[in-house]
Formats: sequence, C-alpha cells, structure tokens
Amino acid sequence: MSSANGVLAGEQPRSPDERPAQQAKDWLRARVRLMPGSLSQSPPWVRGVFDHTWAPMEAMARQIQCLPAGLWEFLLHLDRGWVAIRSRETEYRPGPATIRHQTVHNVAYVSVADLAQDNEGPLRVLGHLIDHHLGCGGEAEGRWLSEGGGLVPDWQRAGERLPRLFDLGYAADHVAGSSVQDYFAQSLALYCRRRQELNIADPQIYKWFRSTLWDTAFWRAEKRLRGNEKKDD
Repeated sequence: MSSANGVLAGEQPRSPDERPAQQAKDWLRARVRLMPGSLSQSPPWVRGVFDHTWAPMEAMARQIQCLPAGLWEFLLHLDRGWVAIRSRETEYRPGPATIRHQTVHNVAYVSVADLAQDNEGPLRVLGHLIDHHLGCGGEAEGRWLSEGGGLVPDWQRAGERLPRLFDLGYAADHVAGSSVQDYFAQSLALYCRRRQELNIADPQIYKWFRSTLWDTAFWRAEKRLRGNEKKDD
C-alpha cells in the first residue's frame, strides 16, 4: 500500500540528498551498457584493478555521482544519448550505433582502462554527450551548447557565452584548450574532480558551471517547456 506521497507503507522516504543519487542510478541502469569482452580483452593491469566483471560499471557509477541531479531527468526524457563501456579507446560518436543488438543514437564510449586509472576521460566524454544534447537535443544537425546552441532560450544565452570564454585563453589545460567543445567537456570533468584547481586556472568557466548546470533554475527552464508541450498535445 502506498501513502499519499507515493512511499510504500513501511518504507522510509528518501531524503533530498538521496534523490540525486537515485536519479543517477536510474539513468545508469537505463542508458549505460557494459560491452562483452570489456575486461577479458583489456591489458592484464586493467584486469588486476577490477576483481569482477561488473566492477567497471561500479567505477562508472562513482564517476557520475558528482553530476547535477537535473541532468539525469533531462537525459532520460530524450530517446538518445548512451554510454558503452568497452576495452577500446574513449570517444564520443554522434549518430546511430548498435549496442548489444539494440540500435541507439549518440554513444559515449568509455574505455575500461580510463575507469581503471580513474582519470578524467569518462567524465570528459560524457561532457561531449551532455554538450550535444543540451545544445540541440542530440540531433545530427544543430549547434551544441558550447557552439552557442541551447534547447531553450535560457540555455542558448548560457551557451552563447562559452565561445567567448574559450577565446579568453584561460583553459585549464591543453585538452581544454583544443577546441570549444573540448573546453566545455574537460572543464566539466575538472569541475567535478578538481574544482578548486579549475577555479584558480579559469575562474570564469568555474562561475559559468556554478550558475548553469549546478543551479536548479537552469533545469526548471526546460521543465517548463516540456510542461507546455504536454498541454499543447
């Protein structure tokens, strides 16, 4: 039997701090896949880091727990945007792909070696996926957020600032300085993992993330749009 707030009788309601973690788990379960041979086809040192087949998925879960709660609900409402953990290199590939006999679109491939090293690679490639989908919903044609795109006007205004911040030349490292898309993706990874260092190296992008993706108002704009679309239907 459920209570008025949707909690099962005898079940403790989740605290606000637990909800983001649960949302991340829901997204992980729905959109992240461990490819066959991920460990068996990896170098011996990688297999030495992970003591069981499911361990890379657990490592991925630890990597993403720092990302904002609003992101997960947004991504789950889209019909595209996947992660595949594999033995080969980390990269983002827009467009159709086949994962475990399922046709999907827009895949962030994560190397199990990057998870074993616990480096920025997994969050950086996920940053490219986020950039693409915030900018144009993951469509093949359209501007990514870092190129001045944005699914809603508030997001577009935020996105239009990114090329200007990139042009200032304060990218935190050579990866972030490679292109405006790498600037967004690597800065996002550093904001999650080494926030103080990012703030020292590039305080403007630090403030940008704090006032956008890590601000609940940023996600409310898209929820309002989604709510209006449902009314129109």
